[in-house]
Amino acid sequence: MANERLVNSVSVGVVFVAGPGDYAISNDEKIHVLAEVQDGLDQMAANEADANISWSYNSLSVNLPTFTPWDGANWPGLPETFYRGFDAALWSETNSRIYFFKGSQYVRVNPNNSWKADPGYPKPIAGNWNGFPASFQNGVDAAIWNHNSDKIYFFKGDEYIRVDPNNSWNVDSGYPKQIAGNWPGMPADFATGIDAGFWATKNNRVYIFKGDQYVRINPNAGWSVEAGYPKPIDGNWDGLNDSFKEGIDAALMSKKNNKVYFFKKSRIVGNYVRIDPNNGWDVENGYPKPIGVGWSVEEQWRDPALQRLGYDTGKDGVIALSDHLKGLTNSQFGFVAFFTKLPSVWMGYANSSWQKIVMYRSADSGPSSFETWTSIDRIMAHETGHIFHAADEYSSSNCKCDSKQGHFIETVNGNCANCDDPTGSCLMKNNTLGTVCDFSRLAFGWGAFLTKIDASFYSFKNDKFYLFSNEYYIRYSRDFKMDEGYPKLISAGWRGMTDDFAQGIDAILWSGKNDKVYVFKGSEYLRIDPNNNWQLDAGYPKSIAANWNVPANFGSDLDAALWNDKSDKVYLFKGSQYIRINPNNNWNMDPGYPKPIAGNWPGMPADFANGIDAATWSEKNDRVYIFKGTQYVRVNPNNSWNVDSGYPNWINKNWKMAFPTVV
Repeated sequence: MANERLVNSVSVGVVFVAGPGDYAISNDEKIHVLAEVQDGLDQMAANEADANISWSYNSLSVNLPTFTPWDGANWPGLPETFYRGFDAALWSETNSRIYFFKGSQYVRVNPNNSWKADPGYPKPIAGNWNGFPASFQNGVDAAIWNHNSDKIYFFKGDEYIRVDPNNSWNVDSGYPKQIAGNWPGMPADFATGIDAGFWATKNNRVYIFKGDQYVRINPNAGWSVEAGYPKPIDGNWDGLNDSFKEGIDAALMSKKNNKVYFFKKSRIVGNYVRIDPNNGWDVENGYPKPIGVGWSVEEQWRDPALQRLGYDTGKDGVIALSDHLKGLTNSQFGFVAFFTKLPSVWMGYANSSWQKIVMYRSADSGPSSFETWTSIDRIMAHETGHIFHAADEYSSSNCKCDSKQGHFIETVNGNCANCDDPTGSCLMKNNTLGTVCDFSRLAFGWGAFLTKIDASFYSFKNDKFYLFSNEYYIRYSRDFKMDEGYPKLISAGWRGMTDDFAQGIDAILWSGKNDKVYVFKGSEYLRIDPNNNWQLDAGYPKSIAANWNVPANFGSDLDAALWNDKSDKVYLFKGSQYIRINPNNNWNMDPGYPKPIAGNWPGMPADFANGIDAATWSEKNDRVYIFKGTQYVRVNPNNSWNVDSGYPNWINKNWKMAFPTVV
């Protein structure tokens, strides 16, 4: 069963996948992880006691003693963070090396050694690039090699410096200088800072990029910007996808193969394209590619781990493992969380359709201890939120306020930090364990059908059951299978409901006398016509007390309503009493009512006799279904209205709904 909503029993399989040397996971680390996981999920469940969540844990360990990290990376040997992209890229003709800069660090790559990073990197800019101003030591925005002079230009903000590789890589005197005034024709916004640039030996031009535009400079004409620039990237660089058209983060031209490379950062997987100036400056086939390995880096350790545990590789193996552990604990839902130091693209992520979470522990210098990771509890709870269909809410996730989330209850991502009026701290926004904000609560399925059914009826118009809870309703077919697309908001599915009634109702019934539906809330009721497109009849809402010949206490806040197809009678329930109304006698109450439920509905459990929540007739089997809390009974009108044997039973069990209750 898919993870439908976050209720009831959930199996959590914690799988430790270790590798050789620094990639090993100690017993102390495992103990720490399990304690953090349990603490985080317990605090998550505490946000909704009515969901009746219980966690069942299984821990498994797999060792891969011959694993090779980042095998197959497109740019081998880079630090993990560089595989998400970098700030600047540079070709140096002096030593035929490529340099990548990110923050205060840099890496040197040797194209003559399979494009691998040289040993001993990353290194800090400070102390390794002579004469760099302090601001440049903290990071650079762009770097360009000058083919004519073999000088290198570094840019930071509105300034630039010039470095001489043939003079111990020292910064030339007189620098830094302002871009403005020193690069003739440079547009004003480019003079405040640039994103990337490179020298093209194909045409001896310099290309500089800023946002979604670029300029072309002629070094042989006083380094002036050529006429007609800036131009948009889109439409002038064939083959780029949309993300590259929006801007380029780093660029270089390699004299090793005379190809141009554009690099694009990402929060998780950085990408690059390769362009052939000798083939119309087109992006070559097969690009963009990940700078590293991309998402497939996970399968390099995940699939061997699954095989060692006796499962197939890929999605089928993960789900089979999750289902097996779920069966061992007799849980209703389940997922698997992999903990590893072996490479992955991000420290924590989830895939709800795969029923898996990956938690990855590493640092720039290599694998890191799980024992020093003190936020496992918060991250685990956040990723479990994804397993149960809640979306990210923090700004950098690029969340959108109108994007849909949820499975049992579908809702928009109204907690998104990019909304006009965002909510405060939330689990899915900033990993706040103590608060699950409103829209995520709906995504978890906590918005309705938690503690009881508010109202129910059977419609002879379309042969359907309807169950109501809060502002939502579910429609069932005769076989008690929930129709696709439900639950729905009452306001979205019932044209005849007024705004007040759309927020939740007390009781509802079908009347065979006039083929109308009566809806009760507070002291008022509505009459809806299924034969008129379920529209509200004119003149409604009306007062119950003024229009129904009922005792005073039945004039408001009814608990349930029921129409009996066999006798054409209507039953209204309030507390421990009920009344019977005859539509064929001017809708008058039959003599002798109200009566107590106890003693008049044989076999009714004591707690049901003290008051019920909802009731409905079933044309499928001539039975009456009565709901109370998370349970229901089935009554046989053809057997003196006796409760059938085997009841009460759980709503969750037989109405094919993930209702919070014991399974």
